[in-house]
Amino acid sequence: MAGIFTPALAARSLLALSLLFAGVASAAESVQALRYGVSLYYLYQGDYFESLTELMVGQELAQLGPHQDNAELLRGGVSLSYGMDREAEQIFQALLSEPREGVDRDRAWFYLAKVAWQRGELDRASAALAQLRQLQQPALVHEANYLRASIALRRGDMQAANAAAQAIPLDSPWYFYTAYNMGATAAADQQWQSASDYFRSFADEDLYSEELKSLRDRAYTASGYAQMAAADYAGAQADFTQVRLTSPMSDRALLGYGWASIETEDYLAALSPWQVLSEKPPVSQSVRESLLAIPYAYEQLGRDGLALHNYQDAAAALEAELDAVRAAIELFQASDLQSLLQLEVEGSDEWLFGDDILPLSDQAPYLRHLIASHEFQSAMKEMRDLQRIDLHLSRSAQRLQVLGEADDEQQLRWRSVIEEGGRDALEQRYQQLLVQLDAVEQKIASAEKQDDGRAFADAERRQQWQRVERAQQLSAALDKPQQQEMLRLYRGLLIWDDSENYTEKRWQAQRELAQLQGLAEQSQQGLAALDQTIGRRRESGFAPRIAVMGTRIDAQLATVDVALAESEQGLRQVAVAELEAQAQQLSRSLGQSRLAIARLYDRGSVGVSP
Repeated sequence: MAGIFTPALAARSLLALSLLFAGVASAAESVQALRYGVSLYYLYQGDYFESLTELMVGQELAQLGPHQDNAELLRGGVSLSYGMDREAEQIFQALLSEPREGVDRDRAWFYLAKVAWQRGELDRASAALAQLRQLQQPALVHEANYLRASIALRRGDMQAANAAAQAIPLDSPWYFYTAYNMGATAAADQQWQSASDYFRSFADEDLYSEELKSLRDRAYTASGYAQMAAADYAGAQADFTQVRLTSPMSDRALLGYGWASIETEDYLAALSPWQVLSEKPPVSQSVRESLLAIPYAYEQLGRDGLALHNYQDAAAALEAELDAVRAAIELFQASDLQSLLQLEVEGSDEWLFGDDILPLSDQAPYLRHLIASHEFQSAMKEMRDLQRIDLHLSRSAQRLQVLGEADDEQQLRWRSVIEEGGRDALEQRYQQLLVQLDAVEQKIASAEKQDDGRAFADAERRQQWQRVERAQQLSAALDKPQQQEMLRLYRGLLIWDDSENYTEKRWQAQRELAQLQGLAEQSQQGLAALDQTIGRRRESGFAPRIAVMGTRIDAQLATVDVALAESEQGLRQVAVAELEAQAQQLSRSLGQSRLAIARLYDRGSVGVSP
């Protein structure tokens, strides 16, 4: 009959949870730390793994600046978006236990309840819903009541479910989900009329959402079978005709309409929907049932010849389909699933959610059937998540290898600085600066002590003084008074000129002294820094950390590889089990068709020849 309907949790709903926290939904100018901004960028792109990685690295390296307080809450939101709801719950319980400005606590607890409900953990979902005080968004209030009603239904508490359902307005989509689930519960209790009333809640509503239209088709199909169980075959036919022919439920509705017609002995009316069904691939159970139902209707009409012909056609179709399913089983047992499903780790999973973009292969009809199974989808998502983690870890290992090579290259460069005399050249330059500095200091000290401008004389002026002094010595030796007087006057002119330029030349000398002192100080600091760096870089500080991280990544890769192998095996088992169940159903249907053929032959019907 019908089961409890659970709407899919969209990724954007979980992304909304990640944007609850203070500062996250504000404009870009509020981001004051690069690492935090990068994490938000990946978050808005839907790349939760990279967002979480950037956030946790920022926390480890204390690079989140003023966003440090919000980072833990954001980590909880991103963890939840990535499916790690238990990790997120621990973070929220620790951080939401105290008031925190800017955090929508009710909405956070609501999404925790939603994820727990999706996982089938009713106690966790109820506990999270109990934390709600006053949700601000009406749509979330309605959905919370839907969750309460659904949990009550799962626990068999119809009174609590009704109380929660009455709080949902009739114009809310969650009203229809709740009505469907209550109808399914009533049908399970064989309360057929009550179930049908719930299922018919869609009658007079304008439904624009494709999901709600599909739910409406499901509801009317379930209502039709409930009416059949209550022996109201006309009501069942009326319900089945409400189902769209383009709906995934059309096969079940067409089949049900035919059986409702059979119950009223209107065999010709039954043939029409069944013949439409029989033209479809016999992957669906409804199609297979129609293949046997058509000749049964001909038998009831007394057309045994046509009945035999259709039984033979059904047997041929069922046998061909059985061979195809067995071949598919062998393929799923032995082939590489990634190649078989045409999945790429960095590719898109869009084909999982649409019939028109399935991989082009002989297995496409079976894939369409398999992805309708929640168990197969869950196993597929788990395998895809593990594949992505394996990809990220492999990339991290590659980056570590590059970092190791860069560190080794840097070590070689430092060794060349040490071993090829690079430091000695810097030391020699420093000593030369010290010599120049000492010479200038002595020049200034001597000039200031003797108050003699000749201390600052350049090479040309020193040569002039040397020539004057040699001339004076020579004139004294030759006893030439006239020449001595001229030399004395010339000497006086030189002294007067040097005295006039003394202040300027002393300022120039002091400026040169200051420049030399600055260069010497910079050289000394550079040598000290170089010596310190050489001391540190004799043994790489990054190499041990790279080695530890490499070991961790190798261990994580090994763990993920084991988990991935188990996940692939689990997915393979789910697919094979479903296909084997189809094979068993096909075998039974094939056996029934062959027995019917044998029965008609044995009976020797009119127009039938052995």
